[in-house]
Amino acid sequence: MSVVQSSCAYCGVGCGVSVSSNKPNWTDVDAADLILVGDNKHPANYGHLCAKGERLLDSLAQPNVLRYPKLRSGMPLDWDKASTLIANTFAQTIAEHGPDSVALYLSGQLLTEDYYVANKFAKGFLKTANVDTNSRLCMSSAVSAMQRAFGEDVVPGCYDDLEQADVIVLAGANTAWTHPVLFQRILAAKKANNAQLVVIDPLSTATAKQADLHLAIKPGADLALFHGLLGYLADQNCVDHAYITAHTEGFDSVVSQAQKLSKNLAELANQVGIPVSELTEFYQLVAGHKKVLTASCQGVNQSTIGTDVTNAMINCHLALGQIGQPGSGFFSLTGQPNAMGGREVGGLATQLACHMGFSDLERQLLADFWQTDSVAEQKGLAAVEMFDALAEGKIKAIWIMGTNPVVSLPNSDKIAKALADCPFVVVSEISPDSDTAKLADVLLPAQGWSEKCGTVTNSERTITRQRGFITPKGEAKADWWAVSQVAQKMGFHGFYFDDSASIFNEFATLSARVKQQFPNKVFDLTGLASLSKGQYDALLPTQWPIASTSQIGQQGERVFSDGVFATASGKAEFVAPFITPLSVNSAELPLTHNTLLLNSGRSRDQWHTMTRTGHIASLRASIPEPVIHLHSSQLQKLSLTDGGLVRIQAAVNSNSVDSTAAHFPSAFTMARAVIDDDMPINMASMSMHWSAQFSMTKGVNQALDARVDPVSKQPGFKCQPVTLSSVELALQGMVFGQHDPSAQGLHWQVAQTLENGLCHHIGFMNAEDGFAYQATQYSLKWTLILGSQHLHIQCNMDKGLLKALKLLSDTKVDVALTQMNAFIGKPVDNQLIKQLHQQIKAGNSPLVCACTAVTEDQISEQMNDQFNDQVMSDGIANISFAQALDNTQSLLGCGRQCGSCHSEVKQCAKQSWQEALSYTEIEHQHAVEEDVA
Repeated sequence: MSVVQSSCAYCGVGCGVSVSSNKPNWTDVDAADLILVGDNKHPANYGHLCAKGERLLDSLAQPNVLRYPKLRSGMPLDWDKASTLIANTFAQTIAEHGPDSVALYLSGQLLTEDYYVANKFAKGFLKTANVDTNSRLCMSSAVSAMQRAFGEDVVPGCYDDLEQADVIVLAGANTAWTHPVLFQRILAAKKANNAQLVVIDPLSTATAKQADLHLAIKPGADLALFHGLLGYLADQNCVDHAYITAHTEGFDSVVSQAQKLSKNLAELANQVGIPVSELTEFYQLVAGHKKVLTASCQGVNQSTIGTDVTNAMINCHLALGQIGQPGSGFFSLTGQPNAMGGREVGGLATQLACHMGFSDLERQLLADFWQTDSVAEQKGLAAVEMFDALAEGKIKAIWIMGTNPVVSLPNSDKIAKALADCPFVVVSEISPDSDTAKLADVLLPAQGWSEKCGTVTNSERTITRQRGFITPKGEAKADWWAVSQVAQKMGFHGFYFDDSASIFNEFATLSARVKQQFPNKVFDLTGLASLSKGQYDALLPTQWPIASTSQIGQQGERVFSDGVFATASGKAEFVAPFITPLSVNSAELPLTHNTLLLNSGRSRDQWHTMTRTGHIASLRASIPEPVIHLHSSQLQKLSLTDGGLVRIQAAVNSNSVDSTAAHFPSAFTMARAVIDDDMPINMASMSMHWSAQFSMTKGVNQALDARVDPVSKQPGFKCQPVTLSSVELALQGMVFGQHDPSAQGLHWQVAQTLENGLCHHIGFMNAEDGFAYQATQYSLKWTLILGSQHLHIQCNMDKGLLKALKLLSDTKVDVALTQMNAFIGKPVDNQLIKQLHQQIKAGNSPLVCACTAVTEDQISEQMNDQFNDQVMSDGIANISFAQALDNTQSLLGCGRQCGSCHSEVKQCAKQSWQEALSYTEIEHQHAVEEDVA
């Protein structure tokens, strides 16, 4: 059996995968012929994968795949005509309006080689730095903070630090869901080393539930929290004065400001929103241990103060002398598989290749290397600025690659209108179904994961080869190839690449040149500059900096360990926040009785805008429709009901720049209300993943405005004020089989992929529209009474076979979707109707574990069995919840695969256990809170 080693296509952990096939010839394999497992030798995951990673092969069966270039009209054209059209239009636009009238918007899904060629094309030959990436939306605040503190965008530590830390602090990171493989390493470290886990998050997330200390701070209070920590460390004389003097600058002015906070811990705790006992416990944990690791993610980055918060964290570790030391320091958890690789080649509008800026010396080096007269003279427009310029008509042509900005950027309606009005939009995509692809004037078929070849760089600076193993179908091409074709048509030299190996060789050679001229820079690929194609193809996962070939395959490397940084002075900088920490409270307080702070984030089983995962049935099962989580006390106050529909709009706020509500007053999204008493009373939470591709009311960014961090230009998605109102549906339910998406009166419509097909969740504000939906004179219709619920059933047939099944009621319909869909195509007779009724009455049990397809009912049933067995064998006084949970997980497998659902499994088991105890009519205090791995 032949095996191909590659990397996962999802988050920045950068897990290695092994793909094997029984077929000797890889040129004719398809996904059905393959087996995928985690690569047990890859240093990022050692064989472990999350639920999404395990289903990578399932992602390849896209419902609609783009295989040939085509125009918006749908007319196909060959690559020669497509590239000529793009080249001519870009050239004409630049001639008429200047180089900054064009732009490229890229993605952390691109390979480093794609990124490099796109940046060379734009910054070196189009002469514009209007090249940004969706990494701006997730990582740029961390990037800006590291540049300010260290002089360069460099993550100092490595994953091994997780196992070596005494205290692990996760700030604004629901790692159990967003980086499950790393979280399993954290839990293992807790168990093996007794490491203390601190989680800083306003929400009681799956990660927070497994922490030793959860600081449920007010949104935005993390700046005061960490700035105050610096003051506390100084107050307690815990700082490393020798290190500070020898290796840093700016300490005195920053710490004096910080000590204004730490002088009154009770007042600071009140500002942060936590008890003073918890604040003191956290500060003492940091002060009392030599190995403290702080890792942050989107809860910090996606804030208008994200850069300052990150610098406040770094300040603390600089004061302790912990940068680049084992088990300690600051670590940035990257969101995408190649966000770091993109930054290495200058993927952000604010930088040039190899971590260079726009100084005359740096620009000249790049121009000389690329053999062009000059490169872009100044920083370009960051993502939000770029689409603002598009909306204002300043950008006339844009090329978007591998990303879906209509969904992922704030103020979604504005983005969609800007693209619709733009004279020329090019989109490189795998599928034509994304919201952005539908607005393209020219749609180009890109190779996707499994087809394309190149490299990616993960969160700990490890470069991994992503290898193709399926022959591209149709005319799908690598993104670097598409850009090169256009560049050649525009008469630019230096774009005649044979393959990804030749591109990587040029990039690594540039890195060596930059390192030679700017030796203080850390980024260095000199040791990879002379790889042959064979050596490139066989390249092992390797962590940079790589000064020589002898370092190929190195891992566990840290930088700045010697205290020498990439600044001009060689010293790290303490950075004072631009905003006085005490002025930062709980974001913006609710303005009216129906206004809450909305937190958007990732769901456990989905990815970005679901273009890669939305069609995978097992990943859709846990959350079939958009939901908004609310504290139970808010439902009556806002006239909402559990499971009812909620309309969500941006709150009009005169203090907010570019308010969605002001510019697009009709912009809104909808979701079902879910009671979640883990939510703070003044907050709501909704997934970021939904779009028009799957939901009629699009996604959460309909209700979020485009406020940004002033330093990093990263959008502040988190905790924006929104207004909530109830949506009263006369009829709601679902339809299986044939579906008319444009039917009159549809007010709610969400598509869901099932194991055996597709269903649509639907809703109508007018009952007559609901009854009339797909009804014909031949439809079979009746009403089934289930307690207080009246369920209206309609069967549409063709030659006696069921073609469409509609279930509607005035309250939410809850049935087993896959089982209901199985009736489609069967003869409609008395037997089918009897079976249909039985299935409806059986109800539905929510999915808990995506890896094993285990439901709440299965966990509850198994826990009850365990309870009864223990009572019978050991007596009620000796029962053990921990043992019962361990046995249940062993038997069912739930929470034992990727581990991301462990807290949900435990919560479900705990509820069942407490119910069983209540039946015995005794109070039994057992260690239900014990964590079971």
